[in-house]
Amino acid sequence: MRKLLMVLRVALKALMAHKMRSVLTMLGVVIGVAAVISLVAVGNGAQAQVVSQFESLGSNLLTVSPMVSFGFSRQGLQQSSASLSNADVEAIEALASAVARVAPQYNSNATVTQGGNTTNLTVYGVTPDYGDVRNWDLARGRFLTDEDNDNLAMVVVLGQTAVEDLFGSALVDPLGQTVRINRQNYEVVGVLQNKGQSGFGNQDSLAMIPLRTAQLKLGGAGTQTISQINLQVGSADEMALAQAQVTAILRTRHGLSASQDADFTVQNQADIVSTVSETTGTFTTLLGSIAAISLLVGGIGIMNIMLVSVTERTREVGLRKAVGAKRGDILLQFLAEAIVLSVLGGLIGVALGMAGAQLITPLLGSSQALVSPQSVALALAVSLGIGIFFGLYPANRAAGLNPIDALRYE
Repeated sequence: MRKLLMVLRVALKALMAHKMRSVLTMLGVVIGVAAVISLVAVGNGAQAQVVSQFESLGSNLLTVSPMVSFGFSRQGLQQSSASLSNADVEAIEALASAVARVAPQYNSNATVTQGGNTTNLTVYGVTPDYGDVRNWDLARGRFLTDEDNDNLAMVVVLGQTAVEDLFGSALVDPLGQTVRINRQNYEVVGVLQNKGQSGFGNQDSLAMIPLRTAQLKLGGAGTQTISQINLQVGSADEMALAQAQVTAILRTRHGLSASQDADFTVQNQADIVSTVSETTGTFTTLLGSIAAISLLVGGIGIMNIMLVSVTERTREVGLRKAVGAKRGDILLQFLAEAIVLSVLGGLIGVALGMAGAQLITPLLGSSQALVSPQSVALALAVSLGIGIFFGLYPANRAAGLNPIDALRYE
């Protein structure tokens, strides 16, 4: 231990003798480590943000949507889709034992006005279970009830952005006031908690009205169409069973044979989250790999300077060997200098990378940067490895000098 401390002290003294050269040599490692730490932190933050957005949509969630298809006609590219109906919802409620809650919705874009303010919103026709299934909390007021749905009530629950657009400020209490949706009056009975911007758009720019009201007022008399069916499964272990049950029920109801493709899709939220996590994880790894190239450049810089140092100190090496220094002593001395350069550069790089991640994150449109202990440990381990790998050749070259030739060197 005493010998190791002495070696480190001598290494620091040698590096301090050429301060500017040592700083410039460390710079490559500093930049490399900082780049790896900051970019991986941004990638991890983006991954966590996306996963959080999906999880905010609901827990143990299945979504059933009609299949959309495209084809060409004389009028050009045409879009068509199968449809889900109220009868499909009733069948799932009655037959899918693994499904705890069923929350259908009917979507339509509408013009909404209040006083002199006008905005275009997505209006969701929903049932009372929709708020719980899709994790919507209330900021004030109440949610829609079974009575609202049964009585075709003209009531609405607004998102925070919708309140701001219609009333001029999200701080205004709109409860009891009237808004016009497609020129028809609706009483505001509730305001939803803020969910914020996401990859799906602004989640707060919406209005919710009773499902039957939406089908009648926005879809037309006799409309039984459902835009999407949201299903909450009792537990994560039953997700696969629920998905199989719902698929079988709808295939039977739609008269599809075993050889026919389904005219609907059943999406498992857990599978979507897993896929998104894997994709963003790959992106994070790619970012880290690109940044790691600069670490390689930094290692080459360390090797170059150490070779110069060996040449400059040839007579010193010869003198040490003449007074009894062994090959291992010389090897350890020069290797210690390379390791000190790389480790110091790594420590500085980690600090700069953590600070840089906080600066880069807002510029890339993300809301958080996550610096994981694993990435810090890996960066420091790599910088240590670079010091050993790129310092070994110059150190070995110094240790192999012939003491007589070294003493003669000018």
